[in-house]
Amino acid sequence: MFTIDAHLDLSMNAMEWNRDLRLTAAEINARERARGLTDKPDRGTAVVSFPDLRRGQIGLVVATQIARYVALDNPLPGWNSPEQAWSQTQAQL
Repeated sequence: MFTIDAHLDLSMNAMEWNRDLRLTAAEINARERARGLTDKPDRGTAVVSFPDLRRGQIGLVVATQIARYVALDNPLPGWNSPEQAWSQTQAQL
């Protein structure tokens, strides 16, 4: 069986959440709990990483890049300049 995950925020989790995706999700969660991290609402509840994908026999992942530029009057969260948003996508690569 060849399974595809066509929307996975791996690179955002690695960069914005500072998650080492070489660890299992259980190890990531334990690390976040041990550090008492509360800066993001879902700390300690990671559900996927590279070892977990391998264990689940996921054959292909389309990893989403997330870096939105928003103008001052835009209520959505995002980066303050196009250059910052672009830099974030490059870090995610």
